[in-house]
Amino acid sequence: MRILLDTNFIITCAKEGIDFERLANEIIDEKIEWIVPQEVLNELGNLKDRRGVKVKDRLASKIGFEILSRIKPKVVELGCRSNVDIGIINYILGTDIVLATLDREMKKKTGNRILTIRARKKLELQTR
Repeated sequence: MRILLDTNFIITCAKEGIDFERLANEIIDEKIEWIVPQEVLNELGNLKDRRGVKVKDRLASKIGFEILSRIKPKVVELGCRSNVDIGIINYILGTDIVLATLDREMKKKTGNRILTIRARKKLELQTR
């Protein structure tokens, strides 16, 4: 199963100490291929380096990079510089890729399955 990680999912998991890799493996009975867009990596880097960003968010970004280096996701280019969310939607539409996100608007715009956080420490795989 291919799962594409959105920025807010990575940041929230880092902030809340959620081991999404372990939890996903508990609820999904097949091998997982993690995917992260280069644009998401850029957003994480901007959070980590930007002045005026809360210390908690900067730390979460750093932890997010550590998590990604551990799970070794496939990095893909969306080719969308202005709006990463639209690029993600366009990338996964018509595929079997699961979207890991907390973004309500993105959940509404795609017919793909969604991996999301429930009860602050659990993952849920939602089907559309």
